[in-house]
Amino acid sequence: MFCPNCGKQIKENDNFCRYCGYDLRADAVIEKEPQNFAAEETHFHKSTDSSDLKEEYVKLPDDIEELVLYDVKKHHMALFWPVVLTPVFFVYFWNIFLNTHSFLSWVIMFGILAAIIYPVLRFIYDKIIITTKFAHIKIGVLNPVEIDIPINDLTRFDLTMTSMGRLMDYGMLSFTANSQRYEYRYVKAPEDLKYIIDNPARFLKEALSEDEI
Repeated sequence: MFCPNCGKQIKENDNFCRYCGYDLRADAVIEKEPQNFAAEETHFHKSTDSSDLKEEYVKLPDDIEELVLYDVKKHHMALFWPVVLTPVFFVYFWNIFLNTHSFLSWVIMFGILAAIIYPVLRFIYDKIIITTKFAHIKIGVLNPVEIDIPINDLTRFDLTMTSMGRLMDYGMLSFTANSQRYEYRYVKAPEDLKYIIDNPARFLKEALSEDEI
């Protein structure tokens, strides 16, 4: 059996087309000859724009299985200051701290340690995982913020790159949730994430198609 909207082969008991999200319950499924599919599919892609694709995502069934599609990685530039400050800490500790033991020396030592440890912990624990339903976001260490954004709302993300970011291939993701502005720095391979943000439905369809193959 074939979807009357996109012409791709579907299962007999499907309520929705797994490729375009068409509601198969509204109309009877029309069986077509295989040789006509290529022409109809070409026409579908020609007439499809980003707004159409967003509508297609909305039509996907609510009980679709949640699968991990993309895990946003942090660039190693996030560890720049820990790498720079680690030798500074050891030099300060052996040559100054051990010889003074003043209150100020303790403050300086813990300040350097914090500047080393905190970025490392953020590099490890900050997460953005995009699934078939949501972008699951976790930001922070001691009191982390956890946010779930529906995949069809990813257009609220703002991805920016500095001159250094373009050179080193990293960017910064910013977005508003719960009336607050959040920033997720040092996103690795930002062009890949931008492709998802520009059209989440297109990315979802391609990811599901690859999974079917």
